[in-house]
Amino acid sequence: MLNVIQVVRIFGVNGGMERYVWELSYALADLGVQVHILCEQSDHNTVHKNIKIHCLNQVSAKPRWLAMLRFSSNVSSWIENNVNSNWIIHSHERTAVHHISTFHGPPFAHVYNKPWWKRASIRVAVWLYLERRELCASQVKAILPNSDLILNDLKNMYPCVGQLLHSPAYPGVNKPIEIIKTQSDKKVILFVGKEWKRKGLVKAVKIVRRLRKSDEKIELWVVGPDKNDVKHLFKDWDSGFKLLGWQDSSKFMPSASLLLHPAISEPYGMAIAEATNYGVPVVVSDQCGIAPQVSIHSGSVVDLDAATDKWVEACLVELNRKDLARGIGNSWQELAQQHIKIYKQLL
Repeated sequence: MLNVIQVVRIFGVNGGMERYVWELSYALADLGVQVHILCEQSDHNTVHKNIKIHCLNQVSAKPRWLAMLRFSSNVSSWIENNVNSNWIIHSHERTAVHHISTFHGPPFAHVYNKPWWKRASIRVAVWLYLERRELCASQVKAILPNSDLILNDLKNMYPCVGQLLHSPAYPGVNKPIEIIKTQSDKKVILFVGKEWKRKGLVKAVKIVRRLRKSDEKIELWVVGPDKNDVKHLFKDWDSGFKLLGWQDSSKFMPSASLLLHPAISEPYGMAIAEATNYGVPVVVSDQCGIAPQVSIHSGSVVDLDAATDKWVEACLVELNRKDLARGIGNSWQELAQQHIKIYKQLL
């Protein structure tokens, strides 16, 4: 049996990277891989005969750079004392003993584009050290970016990765067995994202406010952020919005006419792929890693800095779409199969 260790600080579904590891691990386990999760925290509902959880001592969460150093040290100690030589170690964090690394976000090396006084700190030095070690250490055999955006960044910023870089391992999607749309006069525009500032909620509110001036049937439903954190954005709204907090966004897909994601920065955009697989068209910024996969059959990509009129125009096109959006992406099982091929090459 193939034995694979997935290294992640929090094993659960409350975050993009965390959900990626969770879904991948279950898909691998379903395909007969023995998956070992090396983490600090685990969702108590984790149950699968082929998944074993190994919890390390939890370190203080802040400062994050110091927490990652300590977590990395704990990982190295556990690996040294518990792992057989034929096991594959797959890191999703910043560790020192992995064979394969999935890169889930933009490289920290973007900091080199900032003025020197913003780079002169222990925090920056440690993160750069951890990142370079994650990518360029001698035991690293494969690097998987999870989007084309990250792939290009790594090529440009870390020539040391060379032949280690693989094609993107795009996040999978849970494809519904059947698409059932809720019948309603409302035109629901869905925004999904806990990190609402980075994902563009301020811009989304501005866009939908403009749309509602000509059609009051249009509503904005916000899934992700705590309502107390974002209610000030709607202080001049009497109606036409719902603040739904953090919950599974898939339950709202049958009601949605459009997913709006004008993100300032988005390594991939799992909610975007999920929406299209429910037949929901999307309007997203060009700063989303998934943007190259969004064709006219799935939605529209708009320049982040485009005028509000351009965003409104794109939304109207998609709201008036007659056919269902074409789904983007593969299933989690297909992603797991992609990983198994790579794991076997490393043995």
